[in-house]
Amino acid sequence: MEIVPSEATLGARIYGVNLHQLDDRTGKRIIEAWHEYSVLAFPGQHLDDEAHIAFSRRFGHLERLLTTAIEGTKPEIFRVANVRPDGTLDSAGGPYDTLNRGNQQWHSDSSYKRITAKASALRTHTLPSSGGETQFADMRSAYDALDPARKDWLADKLVVHDFAYSHGKAADLMTDAERAALPPVAHPVVRIHEETGRKSLFIGRHASHIVGEDVERSRSLLRELTESACQSPRIFTHRWRVGDLVIWDNRCVLHRGRPWPPDEPRILFRTTVACDDPDNEWQLSR
Repeated sequence: MEIVPSEATLGARIYGVNLHQLDDRTGKRIIEAWHEYSVLAFPGQHLDDEAHIAFSRRFGHLERLLTTAIEGTKPEIFRVANVRPDGTLDSAGGPYDTLNRGNQQWHSDSSYKRITAKASALRTHTLPSSGGETQFADMRSAYDALDPARKDWLADKLVVHDFAYSHGKAADLMTDAERAALPPVAHPVVRIHEETGRKSLFIGRHASHIVGEDVERSRSLLRELTESACQSPRIFTHRWRVGDLVIWDNRCVLHRGRPWPPDEPRILFRTTVACDDPDNEWQLSR
């Protein structure tokens, strides 16, 4: 297995492994590398649904989907696309278009859940002729770069993460019961990673406001924090090719998709790994 680190403070590309036939020793090395680099890209793996799910489960139990409206061929797999299930492109301003535009802002998957996600693993199916890259931002080094006074002020702050606040029209894809299952939740703005012990900022587009602070002023501060955090050398950009798979750590990484020609299809499939907690209501059994 060859690990090629990016020039950023996070991210590495992994060569010389076959994720279809992964032994436990190599799987352990991959997880160790993931803890170090937070984002691992595996070019040209061409996984099917079953292999995608099996690889993802090496990192933990998977999360169930938010809604039955957008699915892959398995209930564990979320279909990330601008194409409706009937094969037609979603129109500008439609719910799929709104979801994709929202995902072009920095965010952490499932941060609006009571128990947040551990990892996301994304693979390509159909790509546009240009654009559509995915970028990742290192919230560990972003925290490290804060001045001591800002670290002290943020140390005990809680931030409300709210699906309804961030997703807008995309929630139209969901039933009333599905939306009701996602009430606003509060998480520490400074998160301590369960495995590595490193501190990071836990912010992004789903973060609505800071508990106990003026809502509008705290939203302005959160936008400022996100903008300053998501700068070079803390940005790793993955330019997709069909067959790639990338897995990242939602606990310490923000990500965003980049725009692409709106009249061209872009279809990817994602699994989401749940944080380890026996009371996690979003966790699927193996």
